[in-house]
Amino acid sequence: MKFFSLLKKELREMLNIQTVCMLVLIIFMMISMGGMMNKAAEEESEESGKITICDLDDTTFSKAVLHFLESPVAGMKNEVNVIDVTSDDYAAELKKAGVKSFVIIPEGFEKSISEGKQADIIYVSRMSSLAALSNVNAGSEVAVELIGAAVKTAIYQDKTSKGALTEAETKLLEAPLNVEEQTIVANKSANVKQILLYSSLYSRSLFMPLVVYILILLGSQTMINAVSAEKLDKTLETLLSAPVSRMHVLSAKMIAAAIVALMNAAVYMIGMNKMNMNAVIEYPDDFKKTMEDLGLTFGIKTYLLIGVQMLLTMLIALSISLILGAFAKSIKSSQTLLLPLMFVTIVPFMASMMIDVTSLPKALRYLLYVIPFTHTFIATDSIIFGKTALYIGGLIYQVLFLVVCMTVAIKIFTSDMIFTASERVGRFGKKKKAHDEN
Repeated sequence: MKFFSLLKKELREMLNIQTVCMLVLIIFMMISMGGMMNKAAEEESEESGKITICDLDDTTFSKAVLHFLESPVAGMKNEVNVIDVTSDDYAAELKKAGVKSFVIIPEGFEKSISEGKQADIIYVSRMSSLAALSNVNAGSEVAVELIGAAVKTAIYQDKTSKGALTEAETKLLEAPLNVEEQTIVANKSANVKQILLYSSLYSRSLFMPLVVYILILLGSQTMINAVSAEKLDKTLETLLSAPVSRMHVLSAKMIAAAIVALMNAAVYMIGMNKMNMNAVIEYPDDFKKTMEDLGLTFGIKTYLLIGVQMLLTMLIALSISLILGAFAKSIKSSQTLLLPLMFVTIVPFMASMMIDVTSLPKALRYLLYVIPFTHTFIATDSIIFGKTALYIGGLIYQVLFLVVCMTVAIKIFTSDMIFTASERVGRFGKKKKAHDEN
């Protein structure tokens, strides 16, 4: 009986209203993230039936291929949008067509097939983010596969009607197309496969948001635990009653935490830069130069710009933690108070890992922009993909948000609120409970 009484007591302390509310928020977050993932999958499925193509060959066979793309098998219908590509400036042509990718059937396509050679096609796609689901070009990828199937069928029917296939013709059937892939990054283009670019940047796309999340988590817990513990064991009261300016105490805490945060960030970023997660992948000899030409290399400037936003993010998280620490009545309650901060951190963290935030519906996109940490999670994308306005806007917003948080933190720390805030909340709760009972 005593055991169940103790168990009931522990559950009552642990399952408080804050914990329950946080669990509800987590469920809501997971449902929202699931909805975003499902929507992205649905859009991908819809896009697979939309094919954008340019026929520069304009021959009987190329027109037959276009007709085949519209209905490759019984019951399957594709929406084929034929466009005119008038220049080699593929970035401008993508923008003019208003699509993420398209396929070009170049001049000489039919002639190559009739001569028993590989037929050339050009696959143009835009790389706009490092998020996992942001660079799916389902329609154009389906088009390449279907064109290959059409060419295989034509070659097979033509050659078998003349007798048995030769060894050369059999090899041609295995790879009838020579696909030239042009990848667009910002306003620059290069003859390189997008999958190679993504794989080379995979470690950064995976670990950069993870590092930011870990730094926020560790920094916030350290600060709120330090403030609440010093307040509860009267160490902070003794320190603040000493002949030392409270601003000096606050500044020392913030600067020390910022230095530790910078050291952590530097260690993580140097480690990521030295990691070689792509050793098993073979890259072309000129791949490094291609990366430099596209602006996808991480130089000192890139690291500095990312580091500035990481520092601002840490300072915001630390100032919020300091404010929350003033309302903590115990070490256990301080962890509960930290849950909302973790919630607004994990939402943009998960979103930036999976999808391009800039492609979300306007309402959802701006809702994420309100969270200051979002701008740090998407800082890498903003810098290397030429989204300068988004980076600068996010930086300005973070500075303003930090000013507001620091103003509140200074007001609390330089007054008796650092000691009385938790008591005020407690008295308010008791008054509300008494009012409800009456």
